Amino acid sequence: MRTPQRRAILIAAAILAAPLAPTSAQSPSESGPTLEVHIRTLKHGGGVAGSAVGSDLAILGKPVNWLAEAGRPYQGELTVCGNGVADVGSLADKLSVWSYVWQIQMVPIKYENATATFTLAWARYEGGEARPAMEGKTTMTLREGESQTIDFVRSAPAAHSCAEDAAIVEVGSGYKEAEAPRSILQYDVWLKHESPSGETITRRFSAMGREGADVAFAFAPMQFAVDPAAAQQPDVVLFTSVQGTLKTRTIAGSRFQIIVDTSRRDSLGSRVSGPRGSIGNSGRKMLDVAPGEAIEIELPAPGGMSSVPASGGAAAAPRAASPSPLPQQAVSIVNGRVVVNNALFFQGQRTSLIVQVKPAAQQ
Repeated sequence: MRTPQRRAILIAAAILAAPLAPTSAQSPSESGPTLEVHIRTLKHGGGVAGSAVGSDLAILGKPVNWLAEAGRPYQGELTVCGNGVADVGSLADKLSVWSYVWQIQMVPIKYENATATFTLAWARYEGGEARPAMEGKTTMTLREGESQTIDFVRSAPAAHSCAEDAAIVEVGSGYKEAEAPRSILQYDVWLKHESPSGETITRRFSAMGREGADVAFAFAPMQFAVDPAAAQQPDVVLFTSVQGTLKTRTIAGSRFQIIVDTSRRDSLGSRVSGPRGSIGNSGRKMLDVAPGEAIEIELPAPGGMSSVPASGGAAAAPRAASPSPLPQQAVSIVNGRVVVNNALFFQGQRTSLIVQVKPAAQQ
């Protein structure tokens, strides 16, 4: 297979993500990472009755303040009928109208690899009372697109004047996309594995996707022969599967920011039945590249172990039955199972991804 043309090859460990921009470098009209507040009210019989979201750019050290609300008092009882999120209005004004009001403040302190770390302080007020019924403070780290529940309330049993009977409040991490039309991008991804002897296995994945959208990739599992003498059976192989997602945005006028989420799984099995069960790890990298530039990301070395019954078949080793300590041979027989120490098995070998993104050719 022809190797990709590349301007530069970088190892992922050498790539540093840019920190959040200082206050003077961003304005509300710009794109960038955001911090969010979500509120959802739930129906009696299940499902979401209504929802609202507040979102603001995450600027290092600058507080993000929101007021979330749910329900109107009904016949002296607190309901969750209706909801909203706002960054205007006073707490006193909200308390005069709504059954439940949440005052939420988030302060971003770090952003790298599309992951935001922020301090969170929140308080829930009920029934117009000026003192909070519940409050909390913590520091959170969330990946882009993730959210975390911070509070949950139910209506009073006698207050079912509408379809809703519970409310959930969450905080999250997101991204504000540029308002310009998003272009179609061409993705080429190569999976490359090199053995100590220099033998190379290469897989290629190609796809198109819109800027700012997730593009999923996956490769056919690579198969590595296991020493038949050590395994005491001839058809056992170690399967390595790599998959993930890519997301690209335009930054600094003409460069690309690529978020690469990758998962690697290693598992034993037979050539006939394939892998069953696996162990592995996942990670995220943020890359800054020029269109058409190829970047190589070395995947982390595998760890843990894989096993199958020595009599044949394939299954993941039960956690309680895992040998302790980990076998000190690459392949061994332990308690009637073929066991592979993944780190020793792949010692001296290297697995990497090469990622290239460019504008799609226009017909």
